[in-house]
Amino acid sequence: MMRKLTLILTLLAVLTAPVLADHHMEGEPPMHPEIVLGPPEGFEPPEGEEPPPMEMPPEEMKSMMVEKFFQFMDANGDGAVDFDEFMPWVRASHMPPPPMDGEGMDGMKPPRDGMKPPRDGMKPPRDGMKPPRDGMHPGVGGLRPHSMKPGPEGEEGGLLIEGEGDLADLPLAPECSDELRDSERDPQAENVPCGDREGNLIFRTICNMPGFESQAISLPDGRGAGCFGLEALRSEIAFEIVAEDGTVLFNTNMGKEAYMGLHLEGPGVFEVRSVGGSPDGGVTIRFTDIPLD
Repeated sequence: MMRKLTLILTLLAVLTAPVLADHHMEGEPPMHPEIVLGPPEGFEPPEGEEPPPMEMPPEEMKSMMVEKFFQFMDANGDGAVDFDEFMPWVRASHMPPPPMDGEGMDGMKPPRDGMKPPRDGMKPPRDGMKPPRDGMHPGVGGLRPHSMKPGPEGEEGGLLIEGEGDLADLPLAPECSDELRDSERDPQAENVPCGDREGNLIFRTICNMPGFESQAISLPDGRGAGCFGLEALRSEIAFEIVAEDGTVLFNTNMGKEAYMGLHLEGPGVFEVRSVGGSPDGGVTIRFTDIPLD
């Protein structure tokens, strides 16, 4: 039993080091996507496993840990790690912020899980983000000027932190689930004012957990989305909204003014996705789906 506990603690010590280091890292964050692996909750090594000798050279330790990880993740022992075996070992992820020159993140593909497929007849958005039409002005329709502050040094900016500043009044965001996602397909309310128009109030909740890092906003031709706001927040999270071609239309490091002025036009499927934060982070965004004509 003591041997098993020692091995588990050794694994956790080695694997959580990159996660902890990320919060104390000086300078700019890495400009490439990263995934940090670690034992899933409740993991116990097989009987007979011995902890590695602490005097092992770093390169040998790295090679040994990679080999052990592969063995532990290969649950069915077929010599290959598939997606379902890999996902429980994902402890954290990092997505770099978009370029500040407005070029977006061309070439980035959406996550495998979490984004709903387009409805029949959906086409790519015409021009990505367009200026607001008359009657869809920033700051109307119940939008509150929430704080969107830079993250700690070494961490991506635009981090939303529960309980900080004017975010303190937000309710706790619900935990993500398939049931919650299904419930958000229906409007929360109808005939909601948005400037000089009325439309459907829509919620979209994302969480920093596998399968729920993103949600889709589907807009048919003749419909738009405006009057964006934050409905609920849990822990720490940053997010962005992208078009189907990967163009970043909004990222929380752009600030609240950009969020308040955001306007989407159909036809198209836009994606709300997490780009950082704590493992238990989550946010519910709100917007009004209105007719454009």
